[in-house]
Amino acid sequence: MKKLFITGLTILTVGFSQADETKKVIEIGENVSKLLMKNLKSELMKALSKSPYEAIDVCHKKALEITKKVEKEVDHGIKIKRTSLKYRNPKNAPDKYEKQALQFFEKMFKEGKNAKYYVQKLENGYRYYKPLKVKAVCLTCHGDPNLMDRKLLEKIKKYYPQDKAVGYKEGDFRGVIRVYIPQNALK
Repeated sequence: MKKLFITGLTILTVGFSQADETKKVIEIGENVSKLLMKNLKSELMKALSKSPYEAIDVCHKKALEITKKVEKEVDHGIKIKRTSLKYRNPKNAPDKYEKQALQFFEKMFKEGKNAKYYVQKLENGYRYYKPLKVKAVCLTCHGDPNLMDRKLLEKIKKYYPQDKAVGYKEGDFRGVIRVYIPQNALK
């Protein structure tokens, strides 16, 4: 599998047409990831306005549905996934290529560099990765378990017995949105 790695800091390309294709991948990836985040954030904020317990229900019951809805909306065979090295839902566990992207962003964040994206060229398309940072509101469910509401923590453990997605601080690297863009979607 041929890979082309592109970061928010550097673009490694071969030839003019490859550069144009890469720009299109970045544009599509950015737009799709923003659309997903807008939809997820809207549902989460509505739920959080009622209670953090309802926000857990959104993540558990609706997040994958919302992702599929956005995939249908953008169409063209584009596939979306949220993943992390410290995932909560086993369905969001990273594959080996996603791990490469996650490790790249983790390294950049540790070095104080702000990588805005990462792109992998595959034989049949591209994968675009958008990093996610932990915001203050995220700490309600992803912060220090010793400081979290006990009932909320119990509900999280009920839904996700193997939960790894806690212990974050505001500004930490959380994970990525991965947008797979098939080659034919670029035409």
